[in-house]
Amino acid sequence: MKKIFVCILSGVLTVACGYDRFGTLGPGGLEGSGTLPDADLALLREHFYGDPFVVQEDLTVGGYVVSDDRAGNFFRSFIIDDGSGAVEIRAGFYDLHAYCQRGRRIVIHARGLAVGMYNGVVQLGAGVNDWSAYRVEEFGSRVLLDRCMERDTLFREVPPLEPGIGGLEERYCGRLVRIAEVCRSGGPVTWADAGAESGMPATGTVWFRDAAGDSVAVVTSGYASFAGDTVPAGRVTLTGILMYGKFGGTREVFALKLRDGNDVEM
Repeated sequence: MKKIFVCILSGVLTVACGYDRFGTLGPGGLEGSGTLPDADLALLREHFYGDPFVVQEDLTVGGYVVSDDRAGNFFRSFIIDDGSGAVEIRAGFYDLHAYCQRGRRIVIHARGLAVGMYNGVVQLGAGVNDWSAYRVEEFGSRVLLDRCMERDTLFREVPPLEPGIGGLEERYCGRLVRIAEVCRSGGPVTWADAGAESGMPATGTVWFRDAAGDSVAVVTSGYASFAGDTVPAGRVTLTGILMYGKFGGTREVFALKLRDGNDVEM
C-alpha cells in the first residue's frame, strides 16, 4: 500500500506543480548550426499563471532577434521570436546590438532560469526577485548570459504580424506587429520628452487611431535617439513590439514600442 500511495502522491504533485514542467515537444522549426530547441516560445506563456517561476527541468527554446538597443528605446534587453511567440531576454548590459544583432538566431537553455511577465511580455532572466516591478533578475554580464545562450551563425528576418488594432490579443505581446493606416490623435507632439529643457528625459505616450475608430498607444523612452522627433501628422504605418499594460492611465491598453525611427512609414 505504501508504494501505491507514493505513486498517487507523485501524480498529484505533478499536476499541482506543473507550472514549471513543460513536457517534451518535437524539435522547433528553427534551423542552423547550433542546438535545435525542443519547445516553442509560446509554451512559456501558456505555463505562466501570474507569478514568476524557475524552470526546473531541461528545456531549450530559441528564436530570432527582433529588437535591439541601438536606438536606445530598449534598455539592456532584447526580444527573440520563433513564429509561435516571443520572449524578452533580460540581459542587463549595454551594446546588445553588437552582441545579439537583429535577425540572429539565439538558443536559450532555460533550466534554472526565471520566467516572468511585464507589460504582457514574457521574460527570461537569471532569477526571481520581490523588490522590482520586473520580478525577473537581469543576467548582468555577458559571461553569465553566455552560460545558457548560444548565438548561431544563421540570420533571418521575422515578418511582423498584421492583425489590425481591432485584432490585437495579449498572446501577441512581445511579438513584432505592424499596424497600417493610422493617424495621430491630438496636436503636434514629439515621441517623448528628450529632456532638452528640463534635462530629465521622460517616457512619452502618443495615441493613434484607425479608420474604424480603434486606438493604440506608442510608448517611447525619453532616452531613445528619436524621442525629440515630431510625430507625423498624416497617415502612417507603425511597426513595433506589442505590449499590454497601464501606460500613463488607469486602464490596461495595447501599445507598441518602436525599435527606431525607421519603424514609422509615411
